Amino acid sequence: MAEKKRKLEFRESSVSSLDLSKDENFALLIIEYLCGKKLEKSDLDARAKLMLTKFQENIQNEMLNFEQFNELLLVLNQDRISKGFFEYFFPEKINYEKLKEGIIRFRGHAMLYFGNFRFAFKELSKKSVDDIDRVFTPLCKEQPSSRPKKVLDIQKIEKTKTWYLGYISGAKVNKEADALDCLGEENEIYKKSQSDFKPKLQKMTLDIESTREIGYSNTDIYLTWDYIDVYVATSMRNKWEFEDIYEFIDSLENDKVVSCSRLRFFDPTQSFCSNPKDKGLIEGLMLRRALITIYMAQESDTMGKDSELAATLAQSKPVIAYVPQYDPIDYAAKIREYPLDYFKRRIMAFKADELFEDEKFEKIVIKKFPQFENVLNDFLEEYANYRAKQPFTLWQQEDLKFVKTSKHFGEMVQILSIAECFHFDKRAETLRKNHPLSMQVDIHSGIANGVLVVRNIKQCTSLIDAMLKNALKFEIKHEKEGYYSLIEEISQSNFRVITDYEKLKNSFWNFFKNK
Repeated sequence: MAEKKRKLEFRESSVSSLDLSKDENFALLIIEYLCGKKLEKSDLDARAKLMLTKFQENIQNEMLNFEQFNELLLVLNQDRISKGFFEYFFPEKINYEKLKEGIIRFRGHAMLYFGNFRFAFKELSKKSVDDIDRVFTPLCKEQPSSRPKKVLDIQKIEKTKTWYLGYISGAKVNKEADALDCLGEENEIYKKSQSDFKPKLQKMTLDIESTREIGYSNTDIYLTWDYIDVYVATSMRNKWEFEDIYEFIDSLENDKVVSCSRLRFFDPTQSFCSNPKDKGLIEGLMLRRALITIYMAQESDTMGKDSELAATLAQSKPVIAYVPQYDPIDYAAKIREYPLDYFKRRIMAFKADELFEDEKFEKIVIKKFPQFENVLNDFLEEYANYRAKQPFTLWQQEDLKFVKTSKHFGEMVQILSIAECFHFDKRAETLRKNHPLSMQVDIHSGIANGVLVVRNIKQCTSLIDAMLKNALKFEIKHEKEGYYSLIEEISQSNFRVITDYEKLKNSFWNFFKNK
């Protein structure tokens, strides 16, 4: 077996815990778990049981070899296997434990590459070792650490200027500059802006132009790279979103595990394109070329980002969903530095999503803030009165004055940090279990591919490293809802599923295989 595939590890307690001294369990292991067929009463008649007893005695005393294993299959009315199949999944001779281990290994590969246990057995049972090896292509086919260094590299745009690359966020500068000019020279706010705000808007306009030139150049460099390994799918419409993504990707790239592997990231905070049509084509190309997509679960999700997740899974490429996990106290310190506009937006978004009415959230927040809704409403009223007088969201100096004098800002930040942490935890659970996009069918193979959810940078880098080395570890679980899950160890997420629903299996594969 090729070394790359040997590194994959599988566990399945329902198989490893079987008591094979019982004829029914012995037959179940071979017929259902290996051959993918339902065990029938006719498979275990008196003569079959008698012969099974002899095989069990042989396994206990001498172990089974390839020829004897094929005899066992015929005793149970199953098809014989090739020497290659036996050598790929089993050692030269097998006892009870080696038999279980080989069958678990087969079932893990069947879930990864076929989406149906019976199909996998029928397809592989007659093949040679080399032919089987060609079927099990590595989950990540590149080995970035063996590559030469980059000849061309991007020019890094500093974090505080990345938001200038956004169509929506960058347009705010022109919008507020035009609005300021419309006030007229006699307006008090206009007069006050001349020494501070207006010069800053003018500088921002110049910075946008120069930053976007760098973004253009970076895009051209991305288009020339021989390799794109990691595509980062994001939603970025506001300054804080650009900066959060910048920090995340910077942390990944500077991690020891990732930096040694010479991975190449497509970083959306460093790329600019003049029109959305070209942007869509560029991102489609990067998605096609990348080995891995990282899906950023942020404050809000967009059709573009969700479609990138689905497009990656439809190619049977892995998707890592990064859902940050914070302590509310730490997160309060983080968001306290965000622009003032963030707080109104998030409060209104949570109200619209009815998060503040969630019973689980209420139990958490009421312990510290019994009147939390009053605090939020009072802050919104205070904010509305302030914005009626000073409507410019980019006038940071004035916003800081408001923050310092606000009666409700401190408590509101703490409440909102609890809400954000609760929201992220809920998002992680939804992506792991309930989100309709968390499982997508490969349009060529019919395999159902799942999203791997991680909550911190270390989990993310460890998962990337395991993918690149083709050293992922899995547990096969039979879920009470009626399907098999292939659970990846680091993320504890469904990587593949196979249904028990016989009508669905028959209909699905009849129609799918004929397309």
